Amino acid sequence: MQLVTGDVEVGRRLVEDRRIGAVSFTGSAAAGHAIARSAAPTKVLLELGSNAALVVAADADIEAAADAVVRGGYYASGQACISVQRVLVEESVAEPFTALLAAKVKGVTVGDPRLPGTRVAPLIDPAATDRVLDWIAASGAEVVTGGHREGRAIAPTVLSGVPDGAAAWEEEIFGPVVCVRPVPSLDAAFDAVNASRYGLHAAVFTRSLATAFAAIDRIEAGGVVVNEVPGFRADNMPYGGVKDSGAGREGPRFAIEELTVTRMAIIRP
Repeated sequence: MQLVTGDVEVGRRLVEDRRIGAVSFTGSAAAGHAIARSAAPTKVLLELGSNAALVVAADADIEAAADAVVRGGYYASGQACISVQRVLVEESVAEPFTALLAAKVKGVTVGDPRLPGTRVAPLIDPAATDRVLDWIAASGAEVVTGGHREGRAIAPTVLSGVPDGAAAWEEEIFGPVVCVRPVPSLDAAFDAVNASRYGLHAAVFTRSLATAFAAIDRIEAGGVVVNEVPGFRADNMPYGGVKDSGAGREGPRFAIEELTVTRMAIIRP
């Protein structure tokens, strides 16, 4: 193994070198697309951004679903590609679910990340904090809770009614912000999930096996998780996305397969 550090030019030289057998990159969609263009025709594996969705069906355990949003939306202060960002809730349970979620979010501890009880801490740098707050302000949404600075951190935030086209809904916010949207049906929820340019992981909370299989069939994502957070993963799973979320799969077995060239040999006696 050789570790090489450097700036953009170092990265460019590495990915453009034809002696390289494969390039694996984790980061933003914009950077991943640029790398893929530079590396062609070398094999490229891309682990890019997302705005993970969680669907709450009318028959779901809304307490469990709200707990999942808190666990999945605010770990690492939301700085994870599969943290919960968009929550689609069937209208009949949207009001009680949102009230329950807001109450739980208000109990999330903000502070020093070195303390075991802290869930939300300052983002990676002040520029990231300013950007997330700008996205909240520009969304035109109702701020159910949070939406402001708490020391150097952003208070855990729940937005309601974020419209299509708003960056907080369309792009990867990478901060402690969750957007909740009521939907008239599960069909509308699945359509809203798929309307994103991203497709890494998604989740659905339901008591119905039929709904679970419908979500697995219809949601355009690398992984669909039923009754758990979209961020659930283990190394024995094939992990990766579709669309602008990337190409290829991680996990030891699957990474080995991705990085292996299949060779066919024919011997005529």
